[in-house]
Amino acid sequence: MRPRHAQIHLPPLDAGYALTLVGIFERAIDAIWRAHGHGMSELQALRAEAARSTRQILPPSEPDPDDRLF
Repeated sequence: MRPRHAQIHLPPLDAGYALTLVGIFERAIDAIWRAHGHGMSELQALRAEAARSTRQILPPSEPDPDDRLF
């Protein structure tokens, strides 16, 4: 099953409406950060740490002899 993501379907907009919509989204994002910024920052740090810890570090492999043609 593919992960779901937020998606908004909009009709075609002219530049003026698009700019107005961007302004609305920016104000909404700012309000969310003001209301929940501390908790979201902590969650971002936890997620970044989890992503770093799940990366597998592989040992260097032997070079392929065909790569040393010259």
